Amino acid sequence: MTSKTEETSFDEALERTGNGLYNILLVLTSSLLLLAIGVDLFGFTLVVATACDLQLTVSQKGILASLPFAGIILVSYLWGYISDTRGRRFSLVLSMQAGFVLSCLCSITPHWIALGFIKFLSVCFSCAANSVTYTLVGESCIQRLRSKYMLLMTSLLLLSPAVAAVLAYPTLSLDFELPLPGLAVIFRPWRLLMIVLALPSGIGGIAIYFFYESPKFLAYLGKNEESLEVLKAIYEINHRYCKEDFKVQSIKLNEDLVKKQTSLVRRIYEQSAPLFRRPLLFRTLQLFYIVAVVYVTNNTSLVWLSHILDLVRVSLENGAAAGNICSLISNDASAVHTAVNSTAEKFSPEICLGYIKENVILTFVATQTSYAFLNFLISYLPNHRRCLVISILCLSSVSGVLLNLMPEPISSVFFFMMFTCTCLCMGVLASYFVDLYPTSCRGMVACLSVMVGRSSTFVGINLIGNLIFYHCQVTFYLWSLLVLSSVVAAWFLPPDKAQMDPAVV
Repeated sequence: MTSKTEETSFDEALERTGNGLYNILLVLTSSLLLLAIGVDLFGFTLVVATACDLQLTVSQKGILASLPFAGIILVSYLWGYISDTRGRRFSLVLSMQAGFVLSCLCSITPHWIALGFIKFLSVCFSCAANSVTYTLVGESCIQRLRSKYMLLMTSLLLLSPAVAAVLAYPTLSLDFELPLPGLAVIFRPWRLLMIVLALPSGIGGIAIYFFYESPKFLAYLGKNEESLEVLKAIYEINHRYCKEDFKVQSIKLNEDLVKKQTSLVRRIYEQSAPLFRRPLLFRTLQLFYIVAVVYVTNNTSLVWLSHILDLVRVSLENGAAAGNICSLISNDASAVHTAVNSTAEKFSPEICLGYIKENVILTFVATQTSYAFLNFLISYLPNHRRCLVISILCLSSVSGVLLNLMPEPISSVFFFMMFTCTCLCMGVLASYFVDLYPTSCRGMVACLSVMVGRSSTFVGINLIGNLIFYHCQVTFYLWSLLVLSSVVAAWFLPPDKAQMDPAVV
């Protein structure tokens, strides 16, 4: 009878741990893991562009650059299952260390097919950080700061292309050739760059080992004593008090748990099926649709951003800058079409520079630093998530229309950059996946959201990337309409200040 009266709900016990050193270090380490996967993804495109000795054709470069996204699409589902059955911390330690080792192996591959295959495997592991980090932080931090921390983590993720470019510039500026006997490989700066880009994964994988498993996940498994010990340890680190000062004797997780010994396929089905049944079906489809629009708009635009800025820069230098982005792209497309008709695709090592131009570095640094700073400011508005998502998507949709109406390139480029601001929604959406879903399928839905986002990116790069050169204005108008449709979906998100109960949303 006494134990019943002393039983405390898990959420209340977590709130009593407060906020302090443990939470800050966990957020910093999780941010490093997110930065690592972003650096790995975007940095690899710089590796492909500078691997001159592989003598890659345009199509081979495209295959190599897209393989990491294919890896994310294929295994996100599996990492969601592993996260929800084996643990958040276990998933991160395993995935980041394996990803680091495989990325380093990429640096000594003799052929582009071997490079692509090992890189594919590397990303299949390291992509777990895309979603599991948010889940671990969300289940280890108090409600008041949860959304803010997730937005701060996203700020680091948004910085990853800029960090990759900054790391690539001095590395590729080196000039050395080191033959590796027995491997038929000459070790050049672009191979060293792959090791440099993998370092955040290795460091983060070691650092996360020293943190505790999610206490909510342990409680979900029925390991209430272990969960309570973790809560006491967090309390001790945060407040510099003894564990005995934590006035909780027993905890209870307010979620119905049923554990059965079933097959792997059956367990994966049981982890994901609730997401597509009532009462979660509508919320899952709603959030996945917004995620798809956010990713396809930002990531696809990011691929073409440096190319468009190069066109504007050349036009300004020649004193002939006139018209908006679509005018410049249409002119460039005509020139490309003529060149393609007269010259077949061939090996062209003479145009491979082996280094990254300064304007590309400045482009990545300026745009991604701006987005990271804005995301940092958004983190101070955790109680206005719905309004923020709607406002950002509206801004993006309007900018997509306005860039077509500008009479000169500078303002058109400005609105193109504003069009890509959908990335500011990523952290907010991640916090919804933590708040709106029960522990039993939280890791799965987060990983599936990453799969949806990267799938839309894969489609967008190949579909929109072709349309934009030959039907530029129509493409942007339809694209803006797509973003506007996600505003309608965001309108039905839960009210900002309501207490969201996973059982009723």
